[in-house]
Amino acid sequence: MFRIASSLVARMLVSVAALAILIFVIVGGAELWREHSVMTDELRAKSDSALSLSTGPLSNALWNYDLAGVDTLARSLVREGALVQVQVLGEDGRLLAEVWRDGATQADSLSQRRINLNVPQRDTAIGELRVRESYAEADQRILRRARDRLPLELLKILAVAVSMMLLLHRLVIARVTDLVRQLQALRIDDAQAVIELPPDRGTQPDEIVVLGRAINQFQQDRALEVQRRRMAEEMVRDSLLERSVMLGSLRDGLLALDVHLQVRYANGALADLLDLAERPAPGTSVQGVAEVRRGGVLVDMATWLADLTQPGLSVADQVERIRQDGQLQVLRAQLKPVTGAHDVAWILLLSDVSDVLRSQQAERARALAEAANLAKSEFLSRMSHELRTPLNAIVGFAQTLGSDPQVADDPQRREQVALIERAGWHLSRMISDVLDLSRIEAGHLKLDQKPVDLRAIASDALAFVRDDALREQVSLDSEVRDELRWAMADGVRVQQVLVNLLSNAVKYNRPGGLVHLRVALDGVDQVRFDVTDTGLGMDAQQQAHLFESFNRLGREISGKPGAGIGLVVTRSLITAMQGQLDVHSVAGQGSRFSVRLPMALLEQGPASVEGRAQPALTNQTRRLVYIEDDPVNAMVMEAMLARRDHWQLTICSSLAEGWKVINQQRPDLLLLDMQLGDGMGTDMLARLQADPRLKPLPVIVVSADALDVSIQAAMAAGAQAYITKPLDSDELIQRIEDALTKRLPG
Repeated sequence: MFRIASSLVARMLVSVAALAILIFVIVGGAELWREHSVMTDELRAKSDSALSLSTGPLSNALWNYDLAGVDTLARSLVREGALVQVQVLGEDGRLLAEVWRDGATQADSLSQRRINLNVPQRDTAIGELRVRESYAEADQRILRRARDRLPLELLKILAVAVSMMLLLHRLVIARVTDLVRQLQALRIDDAQAVIELPPDRGTQPDEIVVLGRAINQFQQDRALEVQRRRMAEEMVRDSLLERSVMLGSLRDGLLALDVHLQVRYANGALADLLDLAERPAPGTSVQGVAEVRRGGVLVDMATWLADLTQPGLSVADQVERIRQDGQLQVLRAQLKPVTGAHDVAWILLLSDVSDVLRSQQAERARALAEAANLAKSEFLSRMSHELRTPLNAIVGFAQTLGSDPQVADDPQRREQVALIERAGWHLSRMISDVLDLSRIEAGHLKLDQKPVDLRAIASDALAFVRDDALREQVSLDSEVRDELRWAMADGVRVQQVLVNLLSNAVKYNRPGGLVHLRVALDGVDQVRFDVTDTGLGMDAQQQAHLFESFNRLGREISGKPGAGIGLVVTRSLITAMQGQLDVHSVAGQGSRFSVRLPMALLEQGPASVEGRAQPALTNQTRRLVYIEDDPVNAMVMEAMLARRDHWQLTICSSLAEGWKVINQQRPDLLLLDMQLGDGMGTDMLARLQADPRLKPLPVIVVSADALDVSIQAAMAAGAQAYITKPLDSDELIQRIEDALTKRLPG
């Protein structure tokens, strides 16, 4: 502050002094010039007066040739005034007299005048008077006066300068110094800070007040600008931090490069992708950071990027590298140019697409597998349909022949027909097992989990294998306690499992052997049923390959029928029902297959069917319509229903014919095939459901298509039952009777 003030005071003091000296010089010079002019004029006036008074006498003295008088007059002229030299010349120009004032020299500044001397007696001049004038005396007098007055004038100048300095200090310097002091104490970011303005005594604010107000306004504007700048800087810092966090959290590697492919920024994911100990530092080269394989050639990352960069163009590429763990890594690169940035020219984004490619490959493999499974399912569906159709004729006619009295009375023929029927059912079970295995492998097996009666299922299963047991001379035995009869499972599949295990126990037993079925409690929440036989048993090697598809463990040489997939299907069904299948076997002694299923509480089980009143069947005439385009299947149906004389069966070979007959006869029941020449059975079901008059008509689908999707489609379209071929005559008749009496199960 003092340096600034001192500098200002010094400058103002010098300025005031210089101004005062200048005024003094101008005013003093003018005054001296005026006095010099007055003195010069006085001297010239005296000289003129002396010349005018002396010219006449001097002419007379010269006319009289009074040289003494001439000399005297000449001397009188140099006594006063400005004349310092007088010369008198004769008519012929000869110098007659010359007089100098005492002290005058030719070095003085002289001015010369010439005056002709005349007398009345002559018309021409009789001589010439030459005088020289000098004003040196006036100059000396002026210089003496200036020297005498100089101290006083200097005092005046000093007094004026000091007075002006004091006035300026009070009016300007002190106020400005105070402004500077306050201004230096202001905080640049305080919008409320102001300087105290100096008092303003005039009616209008002076320049210092205006300056103070401008400083206050500037301070407020500057503080607000500083605050805005700080806020902007904080926002930029927050944004940069946020972007840094975002870039650092990316799973993809990000690398910012300058025009020379020097690193400007790299996120942490890049180091992870390239197995680096730390991120590449800014300013370093990408040379040696990593090696990649492009087009089968191993190159350095810097070489690869140099080949990849194209001015102004975004480039995508895919390279490979071997990770430190030896795994192949596929990287997808996107290199984009950056415009407008000072030190970033390229952005490289690296993505690890190894998992994506593997997923795509797995997806393609899955799609191929699904397509293969679909093709296999379609093939199996077609084969099932094509095999079940002739099997229906074989089994159906065998059942019809078995009920013929002539066959029944002939043991040999009865046994032959029974063999035909058993062979047909065996083929049917093989087809069903193959379809089930296909469903299980494709994950399309559908279950209906609910409480099931194990005692009823066991009774049906034992009845199913009883004829085989009698033929093989094997005894059947069972033990089912009432409190353990309920299990949470799919009843149809449980029966399928039990029939398979019992069939194998009978098939691979010995004459006089025993098959025992026992249902027992296993733990607190499971039911276990054991199928124990006294048959051939299995060694450890056979048990190790027991659940391999189409592996019969060497039993194919025994002549016993089988395909080697029954146990595979059985275990898969039990697993699907949250159960477990265990095997214990000793070669030459027999085997025990134990099945564990979740137990259902007694109150969860359905009401017992024992003692349930059955609707009375009458011999009232019933009209049945069967839509079937295969004549053999139609003949089988006629043969099976021939035992019911009061059932009138009408065969229709197409949907169109069937629709016409239904509208004409209004039958009591419709038997419907699914695949016909002029459409699908579901088309007929849709038409029946759309007609209010025919909607109540019960429909039983009779088809060789045993796929779950076909069964579900038919049931959803309005069918009350679905029977697959080959047909069991007893089941068929029971289903028809149930439908006619509105007693279809489930």
